[in-house]
Amino acid sequence: MKLTFITISLLITTFITSSIAAKGKFQADDYKKALWMTTRFYGAQRSGKGPNWLIMEHQNPEYRTSFTKDADGGTDLEGGWFDCGDHVTFGHTFFYSAYVLSKAYETFPTGFHDLYNGKTYEDYMKSGNWDISGGKPDGIPDLLEELKYATDWIIKATPNATTFYYEKGEGNLDHKTWVTAGKMSSQSVDQGGEPRKMWKNPNDGHMASFAAATLAIMSRIYKKFDNSYSQTCLEHAKNAYDYAKPKKNAAVGAASGGFYGSPKSPVQAFIVAASEMYKATGKSEYRSDIIDNMNQITDHYYAFDYSNFHDLAPYTVATSIDSLKTPMLEKMKSLFISKYTGSVNEEKVCTKGNSGWGALRYPANHAFVTALYSSAMKTEENDQFIYDQVDYIMGANNAKQSFIVGFCSGCSKSPQLPHHRNVFLRDDNPNDGAKASMTIPDRNKQFGYLVGGSWTSSSYKESVIDYAMTEGGIDYNAGLVGALAYIVSKLSPADTTYNDNPSSVKTINKTGSGLSIKSFGKMVTISSPALIKQCTIYALNGTSVFSLKNTVSEIKWNTTGIKHGLYLISLQLNNGTSICSNLLVR
Repeated sequence: MKLTFITISLLITTFITSSIAAKGKFQADDYKKALWMTTRFYGAQRSGKGPNWLIMEHQNPEYRTSFTKDADGGTDLEGGWFDCGDHVTFGHTFFYSAYVLSKAYETFPTGFHDLYNGKTYEDYMKSGNWDISGGKPDGIPDLLEELKYATDWIIKATPNATTFYYEKGEGNLDHKTWVTAGKMSSQSVDQGGEPRKMWKNPNDGHMASFAAATLAIMSRIYKKFDNSYSQTCLEHAKNAYDYAKPKKNAAVGAASGGFYGSPKSPVQAFIVAASEMYKATGKSEYRSDIIDNMNQITDHYYAFDYSNFHDLAPYTVATSIDSLKTPMLEKMKSLFISKYTGSVNEEKVCTKGNSGWGALRYPANHAFVTALYSSAMKTEENDQFIYDQVDYIMGANNAKQSFIVGFCSGCSKSPQLPHHRNVFLRDDNPNDGAKASMTIPDRNKQFGYLVGGSWTSSSYKESVIDYAMTEGGIDYNAGLVGALAYIVSKLSPADTTYNDNPSSVKTINKTGSGLSIKSFGKMVTISSPALIKQCTIYALNGTSVFSLKNTVSEIKWNTTGIKHGLYLISLQLNNGTSICSNLLVR
């Protein structure tokens, strides 16, 4: 029997598709949705002006922002992310989480799609649909917009080489009442309200090291979107690095109570920072710092998390200095990867880490760090392990229990009572009995929050007051986002070329002052010093091709499907000014 070329191709394609599908228990769209949801979670952790999408439509307009007065004298410290289900910013998890996310994007860029406007969430507000289908692309991958909110604050936290801010608020005061962040901001200081205490200049090197490493990566991955911002990131990365270097072996716990202890070996984070700075600058001084300290790379004899980040040191050295790639990856495998892949229970969940508090952050973290290793080695030998950890979390387990708030595909249940204040929009400080009957408002249901959970699916207990089981955090989600990105990059890769050409639109002329028009591929951003009240874009035949009536600071126009030619932009500003501009789409 003769097989035609087409038949052979179909057979090969079918075999490859089946081979990929056999590793995971979900469809490609399920992984993509889970990644969308767990990424957007970070917008729900925004402190400050935000917007924080959980509370931005609060029935009380005064509670739609939070802690906008965070400052140290004349130093503005508004912004950043809340830690978990509370409203404090702890540097121990904040800088680590930002680094993990930036590393995930740099390593698996095609895993991250552009599905919504991560700067303002105006698309969801306009559609009234907070599901994945309610968003609209805005020209920048979603994770980068969520991450930029964090790096904006890191820049504030690193004003020079001798000043480093690392914590905002006081945990014990914050935990006194169960209210939204907006409401808490208005309370008295002894109830967690403003002005809050700002903490700076710790005798600690690991937090500033992760700050430097994050900004160094951001200087690389955000350059094509905003070169000026990229340079600012690198300048502040140097500030953070110079702060960390003399303290590379020192570490402290949380300032406002015993919420986080000091890490075992802070120098591991400094090695990461040196590696990222070397990649960003090519300067020999950073290479020397890598060489001088890499003999301290060692095993944590535990599990990968915000306090035991040793796994990242050999990986970043391996991907920074070619001559060290093989020995460093071999060390990474022997110290960490082999131990994780060889320690699974009957539900195929990795059992390294803390089984009693935030248990599922560990399988997520181990899937992520194994994905980093696999990418560097260009191997798929550990892919089944990666899929198994993620699938269990998504609900492919004995109890058919999803551990992501709002995600349930083929499962029987997902968390309904997460330990998180903002998601419920309750400002009446309910007692524990009342908390048990709380329900998440429809707009907030697809929260994307990985709860602590359990390594045995049937052991999960639905209790909002059991924070060890039902609370999550920015560090919990970070590893999961990275692992999901690895999977999505294989099954449903994003097109990252659409924003590589920033010259597809040309401004011909404009009347009015202060108008700014920028383009990244097919996305045009229009902004002005005053708020824009109305924007209409016309073709030369007078037909309106785009119209928006909403007071905003900037307009996003996706020119996908728009014919090449000349267009007229007409703007009405909130101050009564009119601006017109001709735009050539080519």
